[in-house]
Amino acid sequence: MIRDHSPTTILCEYVVRTRYEDIPKEAIAMAKACILDSIGCTVGGSNLEPGRIIIDFYRAMGGVPEATVMATGEKLPLVNAVYVNAFLANVLDFDDTYGSVGHPGATVIPPALAVGEWRRANGMELLTSVVLGYETSLRVGLAIQATPERYKQVLGLGTYQIIGAGTAAGKLLKLDRLQMRNAIGLACANAPVPYCRKLGLEVEERPFAWSKNNYGWASMGGVLGALLTEKGFIGNRFVLDGERGFWAMAGSDRCDFGKMTAGLGEIYLILNNSFKPYSSCRWTHSTIDACLKILEKHAIPPSSIASITVKGMYEMAKSLAQNHPENIIDAQFSIPHVVSLCITGHPPSQGLVEAHLKDDIVRSVAGKVKIELDPEIDRLYFEKGIMGSTVIIRTENGGQFEESVYSPKGSPQSPMSTEEQEKKFFSLTVPVWGKGKAEKMLETVNDLEKVKDVGLLIAN
Repeated sequence: MIRDHSPTTILCEYVVRTRYEDIPKEAIAMAKACILDSIGCTVGGSNLEPGRIIIDFYRAMGGVPEATVMATGEKLPLVNAVYVNAFLANVLDFDDTYGSVGHPGATVIPPALAVGEWRRANGMELLTSVVLGYETSLRVGLAIQATPERYKQVLGLGTYQIIGAGTAAGKLLKLDRLQMRNAIGLACANAPVPYCRKLGLEVEERPFAWSKNNYGWASMGGVLGALLTEKGFIGNRFVLDGERGFWAMAGSDRCDFGKMTAGLGEIYLILNNSFKPYSSCRWTHSTIDACLKILEKHAIPPSSIASITVKGMYEMAKSLAQNHPENIIDAQFSIPHVVSLCITGHPPSQGLVEAHLKDDIVRSVAGKVKIELDPEIDRLYFEKGIMGSTVIIRTENGGQFEESVYSPKGSPQSPMSTEEQEKKFFSLTVPVWGKGKAEKMLETVNDLEKVKDVGLLIAN
């Protein structure tokens, strides 16, 4: 049958047959870096108000203690712990990214850690599940990317990232080929609608919704699909395939099925993953880098600035132009605010702080920032996923300073060093866990293939 060679079948068979030994060392090393980064973001996210609300809500719900909330150490029912940790992983907007496809780690690593803890998987099994979760999530996400016209109307990241959660959980549960196809079918049935265009991105609809990309729900739904499959529950086994496949369900207007399966086992997309040096939307990062480049070369007092022009893609001009954000979530999606933080000596590498939202100097500089659509930068984003930006600062005495950045810090073209990644991890975890536990976690993740029980990693 033709369906035996369908994308769903090929992907699921690849996931089931792949062993730790089959995965290149560099992909395993990247998986460790992704796990460390995600744990840091998850723990640090507990300090933000939306994170505290989610923790308190699920704590009050109670239930059978099966998996750990990373930030607090308390145990919740498995799917509830998955929801909490996945939500926390993204709430700071400090988590990893992959081009224009989203934040893959938020819907792969919290599910893998929770299911791995619950099933007492070993470190090699955890690493394998993470690599495979990234591969399926990214491949489907890239394959169903909409045309620019449709993209501007309908967008949903958790919608397809749920497949990464289902894959990672299914691999740890040791599902067979048929079960894995059922699990992915159920995951897609549980997928959140592609609602990102109603998050409050546009200035007139602010404040930004605290649900963000709905990664908690996506992660929980993916894990639930795998758990039910293990019990014998049946899902659609060809959910990714054909003219009525998942791409149409997800709101896209096209699908390149070849991208789902090309180079499986040879090309590992996780190797092109990006890490964030700043706790704000990835769409702001080239602008931050360009601004910091100007400030490295020129001393520009905030009081001397006449205007700041930022040229970039559609998303920047349409969705990130709020000059005075109302809260930290809003601030993560405000180019004027993060530019002002750079100029006033509070770069976003230090995290976003509530006090700066009402700081008169920060607000004054932010009010001078205007964002313009640059057609060429916009084209590069939609065709190649390049997030370029040009910043022009003009001063009252007639000075003009300009820089452009097309590969923001943390991307494969401009990677963060291991030292920078570890510094970020400690900055997020030490205030919550203390130095001793943070150092122990770093050591354990670096030697993860030697861990006999993932529960021991969580218990550090």
